[in-house]
Amino acid sequence: MKTLVHGWRIFLAVGMISLVVGVSAAQAQEISPTLDIVNNVVTTLILVVIVIALLVVVGGLVMFLRLRQMDRLIREQRTKLAEMHAAYRELQNARKRTDSALSAISGKSADAPASAEPNATAKASLSRLAQASALLPVGERLYRAQDYGGALTNYLRASELDDDSPLIHYRVGYTQIQVNQLDRAMTHLNAALEIDGHFLPARAALGYLYRRLSEAPNMDEAARAQMLEEAEHHLSNAMMRAPRMLDEDDEAWMTSLAGIYRRRREYDRALAVYADASNITPFSSYPYAGVALVYADKNDYAQMFRNYERVEWRARKEIGARPTNPWGHINLLLARVALGRDDKLIEEEFTLTFLSLPKDAAFILPTLVSSMKRLEWALADAKQPARAERAAFLVRRIEHLESSNEPHSTQVMNHMADDRKRRTTSALRAIDNGKRRPPSEELPTTRELTDRTSEWPDID
Repeated sequence: MKTLVHGWRIFLAVGMISLVVGVSAAQAQEISPTLDIVNNVVTTLILVVIVIALLVVVGGLVMFLRLRQMDRLIREQRTKLAEMHAAYRELQNARKRTDSALSAISGKSADAPASAEPNATAKASLSRLAQASALLPVGERLYRAQDYGGALTNYLRASELDDDSPLIHYRVGYTQIQVNQLDRAMTHLNAALEIDGHFLPARAALGYLYRRLSEAPNMDEAARAQMLEEAEHHLSNAMMRAPRMLDEDDEAWMTSLAGIYRRRREYDRALAVYADASNITPFSSYPYAGVALVYADKNDYAQMFRNYERVEWRARKEIGARPTNPWGHINLLLARVALGRDDKLIEEEFTLTFLSLPKDAAFILPTLVSSMKRLEWALADAKQPARAERAAFLVRRIEHLESSNEPHSTQVMNHMADDRKRRTTSALRAIDNGKRRPPSEELPTTRELTDRTSEWPDID
């Protein structure tokens, strides 16, 4: 009996399960079209959301590029506006001085008759202003010809005649930096800013002056850091208002600011500012030479060599445009040593570098020596011992030339003459011995400079 009851219960349970399964299947068949519709709607909504997101991203990117372009245009216009403002203020000051002198000459005052004769003092004042204005272009031409002493003489005379011109004080101060009269340069640049605190060329030059002061040997590190902080303050102030401003040598003032960051080992900031400078003066080798030294400091020698290739190309163009450009020759010499160019090319550029040096620029050679020593260490670390030895040898030669009392160009030319005389004597001896050399070997051309280091005087 119990067995029968259990069997009946099992039968009922199986039946109920079958019924539920059947009903579920029927309901699923009825709901399936609805689920498909819902799935299609959801898929469509997802696609719409994706398309909208893509449109938002693309639109945002386009707007970002437009805003970046507008920001660059605004900065360029702001630079031009600042330069025009500085020029306008200088013209305004000159006009005031001229009007004052003319008023004194004409005698037009409240209680003076119209027929009053101009007094001698007023006439002399106007004459001094005219002479000062005439001396400025003369000094500028002399500076371009690398006669820094002659340019400074004219600028100083102009400042004596017109002591209220910020432009004249700026030109005096900038030229005094070139001839290493740093204390006097400080006086004139501060005078320019006292007359016109918005005269940005003087502000940038003052920053450069502090940077030069920080390079003094045996300076306390705290004092050096203070000098660099002052330099950054003045240069940043000027660059914020006129980022595309150039110095009197047509180089971007940005490079001076980048040099400060490199000395502080703030390499990323230095590279960013050097990049800005290269955009301002794309054909100048100077920013790329700075970038090469940054990568040397970072021990990234692949990038160092790549940038010295850029330096070499640009420096050759600079020298082609102006053969007396000393910085172009220095950068080309460093690039050729770094890249391991032929000894003959290096010797030729070494000679041309010294022939291009201005006689009054006292800091150019120390800068060359410092850069060459840094390059020597980098080349040795980059497993280029032959190139490193070449750099070390050139440093010794430069130090040997510096220790002599003769002008550098005279020493180089004398060595060229001695080399020509030695080779000519050798050719004559060959004639006497019946072994005349071919005509091309009798006398060297001007490009055939010494290509064997053993022929140079012993300087160790």
